[in-house]
Amino acid sequence: MRLSPARRGLIVAAGCAGLAGPAAAVTSQSFQVGATVVQGCVVATSGAGRWGSIDFGTVSGVAQGTMDADLLSGGAGGISIECTPGIAVSMSADAGDHAAGGVRRLATASGPGVPIPYQLFLDGGATAWTTQAVALPFAAGVSKRVVAVRGRATLVRPMAAGVYADTVRVTLSW
Repeated sequence: MRLSPARRGLIVAAGCAGLAGPAAAVTSQSFQVGATVVQGCVVATSGAGRWGSIDFGTVSGVAQGTMDADLLSGGAGGISIECTPGIAVSMSADAGDHAAGGVRRLATASGPGVPIPYQLFLDGGATAWTTQAVALPFAAGVSKRVVAVRGRATLVRPMAAGVYADTVRVTLSW
């Protein structure tokens, strides 16, 4: 079947209509970028993942009196805390693993030694740090602070030879 030139023109026109060129392309547009910053704190730790240690050193089994020592963490004194500026933070410590009657005590892991009572003090304070939470204010624009912790052990005589220790868990809340 042979098509007339008029019909051929219609078929070509219909085919071309389906091949319409692209619409005008958008060459620029925008998108949103954002983040939400939440309040929080980070504590510097010693290499073992602990917040430091208080070491009263070596003492004679017949010594008496008191011994003071500061918490050292990563070679620095105290607990180094970095928080969101303006945040309200509190810090509490439990009584330790060997406490009795509300008194923290160092005890030997392997012997019959009499426990050595001790107290903790914050930021050079004269009042013992009990298990009560203590406020740590971070003023606007301030994000770092070091909380000095001092331990005071009361030596009881005679003391059996051995390694005396305790573990105190500290909690930050905000």
